[in-house]
Amino acid sequence: MTHRAEPAPSKPRIVLFDASALVHRAFHAFAHGRQLTISGTGEVTSAVFGFTNILLKVLADLKPDCYAIAFDRKGPTFRHEMSAEYKAHRPPTPSELITQLGRVHQLVEAFDMPIFEQQGYEADDLLGTVARRAEADGAEVVIVTGDADAMQLVDDDVKVLYPKPGGTFSDTILYNAEAVKGKFGVPPNRVADYKALVGDSSDNIGGVPGVGQKTAVKLLTEFDGIDEIYQNIELIRPEKLRELLRREEKAARDSLKLATIVTDLPIEFDIDKCQICRLNREKAIPLLRELEFTSLINRLPKADSAGKGTAQPESPEAIPTPPSIECQYTLVDTIEKLNHLVQKLAGTGKFALDTETTSLDTLTADLVGLSIATAPGESFYLPVGHVGVEGTQLELFEVKRALGPVLAEKKITKIAHNAKFDLQALQTAGFAVNGLDFDTMLAAHLLGEKAPGLKNLASTRLHVEMTPITELIGEGKSQICISRCGLKETSDYSCADADMTFRLAGNLEPELKNQNQWKLFSEVEMPLVPVIMDMERAGIALDTERLGKMSIDLGGQLKNIENEIYSLAGHEFNIASPKQLGDVLFGELHLPSGRKTKTGYCTDAAVLDELKDEHAIVRKVLEFRTLTKLKSTYVDVLPAMISPRDGRLHTSFNQARTATGRLSSSDPNLQNIPVRGELGREIRKAFVAPPGYALLAADYSQIDLRALAHLSGDPDLIAAFNHDEDIHTATAMRLYEVPKEAVTKDMRRFAKTVNFGVIYGMSDYGLEQATELTRTQSSEFITRYFERYPGVKTYLEATKEQARSRGYVETILGRRRYIPEINASNRQVREAAERMAINMPVQGTSADIIKVAMLHVIREMKERKLKSRLLLQVHDELIFEVPQHELIFMSEMAPRLMAAAVELAVPLKVDMKYGANWGAME
Repeated sequence: MTHRAEPAPSKPRIVLFDASALVHRAFHAFAHGRQLTISGTGEVTSAVFGFTNILLKVLADLKPDCYAIAFDRKGPTFRHEMSAEYKAHRPPTPSELITQLGRVHQLVEAFDMPIFEQQGYEADDLLGTVARRAEADGAEVVIVTGDADAMQLVDDDVKVLYPKPGGTFSDTILYNAEAVKGKFGVPPNRVADYKALVGDSSDNIGGVPGVGQKTAVKLLTEFDGIDEIYQNIELIRPEKLRELLRREEKAARDSLKLATIVTDLPIEFDIDKCQICRLNREKAIPLLRELEFTSLINRLPKADSAGKGTAQPESPEAIPTPPSIECQYTLVDTIEKLNHLVQKLAGTGKFALDTETTSLDTLTADLVGLSIATAPGESFYLPVGHVGVEGTQLELFEVKRALGPVLAEKKITKIAHNAKFDLQALQTAGFAVNGLDFDTMLAAHLLGEKAPGLKNLASTRLHVEMTPITELIGEGKSQICISRCGLKETSDYSCADADMTFRLAGNLEPELKNQNQWKLFSEVEMPLVPVIMDMERAGIALDTERLGKMSIDLGGQLKNIENEIYSLAGHEFNIASPKQLGDVLFGELHLPSGRKTKTGYCTDAAVLDELKDEHAIVRKVLEFRTLTKLKSTYVDVLPAMISPRDGRLHTSFNQARTATGRLSSSDPNLQNIPVRGELGREIRKAFVAPPGYALLAADYSQIDLRALAHLSGDPDLIAAFNHDEDIHTATAMRLYEVPKEAVTKDMRRFAKTVNFGVIYGMSDYGLEQATELTRTQSSEFITRYFERYPGVKTYLEATKEQARSRGYVETILGRRRYIPEINASNRQVREAAERMAINMPVQGTSADIIKVAMLHVIREMKERKLKSRLLLQVHDELIFEVPQHELIFMSEMAPRLMAAAVELAVPLKVDMKYGANWGAME
């Protein structure tokens, strides 16, 4: 009788993190972008976020059983004492990174992650020591670092997770011995010897001058390290190399000591104390909330599942809720339960609702289910569109009959999160919803929440960690439609959404009132929701035949330009490849090169624009790019986005995306259709009015500058507008000190640049870049501008001071933008915040004005039961689709109501034009 051998128990896996290397890498990844800050304090947390993101990604990908981390201690190490040159070339640690290192320490302590650090040694030495100790305890070790020195530690049981060249920790290589040899040409145990010969510029280790990589690899292939090289020095050939090595023996041996990681430090290590199951979520989650890293909370490892799916969030069946609220989530799957719910709703004053649909396109999506919350912890789910699942569902017509009147009743107020989506989904399903009173997403946006998503708000404001949708429907290729999810699982998920929405309304409303945001919210933002819904549902007609012809014409033009570029270059190449284009322009044609990237020469628009007079090929490349973008972004794409429901193009307007309060457009972005140039006009001509209709555009004239005049109270600026002067001509007269008749087109164009530049906080450098002036001339003009408009200067300085003292600036309607970064220690962050502070009250006031105007115009249109429809809001312009017989009335009514939207110190002026299409309006 034979016996099957029992499988050997798998080795426990421990992941060791090099904190210092990872935080530095995360810090520099954000160095040239927008810094992450804590809303209330302005504390910069970019590097902490980057580090935490790496940490959680590694835990999710590798699913280790144990972890530990090592930090560098402040002060010199034994290597510094050996060599004054060691790392001497490195700049001091930036102050804004030092504070973040403390936060990282705080974070890993909250994770109950064992920390190793020791004076006189580097994190590498501690990682090396822990790795060898863990290996001796029978563990498999992975070292996570951005420092290639750690690769000398690799062996059968130790590997190093390291970013790909030029990459981040979203793109890494797990180095084993073979991969290390592929990188250095020598095995891991000879990496330190390799660096002792060739040196290491990152650590300022000199090595042996004159020994390159090939020579070092050849020597270490023949001899087993530095010691054996010098034991067999007579065998070294050629003689010149032998003498060089003899002469530099001390440098080689000293470099070896500097490059070799210490692996036998006297530290206390107990692998049992490194288990991930020791992580206490109750300690980690509050800190993540304090740091405003709420998007990372659901990625925390479970405390009770080390080594097996440790980074999985809570299951749908275990939705965490505050202990003080007992949740009762009910699946309404019978007529009796439906009728009981309707009776309950008829007697209540308000409820929150949430929809589940087959897609995010509410014009075509099918309703899968509807959840309703009547009180904190009490929700009901009505399934109507699940497919292939067990259990009983309601018929949609039954829900319409019973619930329809309650949804349509204006006296029963409704609450939703991103209400526009839910109401449109219900409208598509045949429900009319009235009485919308509170949108928690819009409320959170007004209160300065950077991430006003429902799950993020539930975490930060209610301390509830909700189940992510991916737990229900999966991710990537394995993702399914929610209609195929089980009734119980979907009910729990959807009921939680409605429940949290109900609770958030009670949390956010008092804060809106305390911060004087209630009027803006209740009288502008909420009434605007149905207006935007109607705009989105209306869509706009598109002349696809015109765009089809344009596509063919542009294709021909691009082919001709492509051939011209090849002729100028002397050969064919991929014009769309920055690397190949850079090689042609700078390597072959020897044009003056600008900055270089990790992959080659920089060929962005700014670089090429500076070189357009250097060679004809540059102008052709710029033209090629322009036409390619127009063709790929608009001409070819827009026809494919036409809705099969009505044959029109529909965009989505977003109320909670911009800090200034402006509406933004997406999918497609119809606010970004080119304005200037013949091709831009041709594209706009494809946006048409149906037969018997015209497109009517009402455009505020210079609204930002009028807002600036009102906010600043500058008498000359106000007088110019009150006398209906051309503001750019008036500014040119003051800047150049000439009479009106002497102002040239160039003078006016320059004055326009300055006028609008002031709104954006333009510096002398910015003006220099925008014009042909020198820095000195730019500075003189800005000084002269403020001398002519001193009220503007006073206002701008007062606005920055308000931002510093209060932490926010606001518009004339009280819309706030919180700018805690204005008190940051980093000068670049602080100056960027000052520009935000200057710009927001002006642009935000303009946004407020046009929103109020939309409400006034739509109210009048509805009262008069006009057939005209508002289709688009494009920055300061409203575009209507108007029947010919209403054109005269709309041409009078729209500008009249828009000009009276708010009362300013200067008049609001509205320009009108109309035509058969957007590009031919007059």
